[in-house]
Amino acid sequence: MKIMALNLHSYQQDNQLEKFKKIAMKIVEEKVDVICCSEALQRINTAYVDESVREDNALKIICDFINEQSNQHYHYQWAFSHFGCNIYEEGIGIITHLPVHSVECRYVSQTEDVFSFKSRKVMKVVIEDSGHLVNLFSVHLGWGDDEYEPFDVQIENLDAWIKETPDMTSFIAGDFNNDIDTRYYDMIVRKNYIDQYIQAKPEGLHDYTFINPSGLEFKNSRKLRLDYLFTSNNEYRAVEAKRFFLDEDSVSDHAAICIELKPNR
Repeated sequence: MKIMALNLHSYQQDNQLEKFKKIAMKIVEEKVDVICCSEALQRINTAYVDESVREDNALKIICDFINEQSNQHYHYQWAFSHFGCNIYEEGIGIITHLPVHSVECRYVSQTEDVFSFKSRKVMKVVIEDSGHLVNLFSVHLGWGDDEYEPFDVQIENLDAWIKETPDMTSFIAGDFNNDIDTRYYDMIVRKNYIDQYIQAKPEGLHDYTFINPSGLEFKNSRKLRLDYLFTSNNEYRAVEAKRFFLDEDSVSDHAAICIELKPNR
């Protein structure tokens, strides 16, 4: 199974439609099975295509482009998290061709205020991989040093949710907003979650995924590793790890990570 994670930074990019097409092409070329997406936006004033998704929803557009090129049918799940820039509805979601057995969303942040960009909703889908059911959590968590919405609380809430199904393998993928060299990363691995990127690529411990910090107010301007795929156990092992959309090839202010995993059975 190949899992990709990408913070889309959608509708904040030049040539946005071309970048959506570029993402779709990479998914088809690499035969990615599941894509976990954050900052998946839609405008607040466009027409609905169903009860919650509008016609310019980023996941819908990417999924449509994929299905124009792929011999497998992909589908998407999207959930609204909060408003952004006063004109967007920002959400979390996945795109996959695998069967989805259930979908559940919860806020892991203290606030569930849709008018606060610090509200953090996580999507959990139960997917079927080669006849086995697994949990997949698509995440976009907050900053570690945020006093208003502390990362500690979010990871504790997420950890408790994951442990509601201890007999199932859980994949947790997305933008964790904290670099490898922080106590917040340590907090995750101390809970026995396995960083599958470095299982496949031990030399990639500091492979950056946040590629455009220069335009934002950060304490330093170095590139950061913020995007991860963790697993709750060793039932799967990573056999390959890659990054896509780096620097001049960018489609977002984040690079994508893509990890191929095989079951240990």
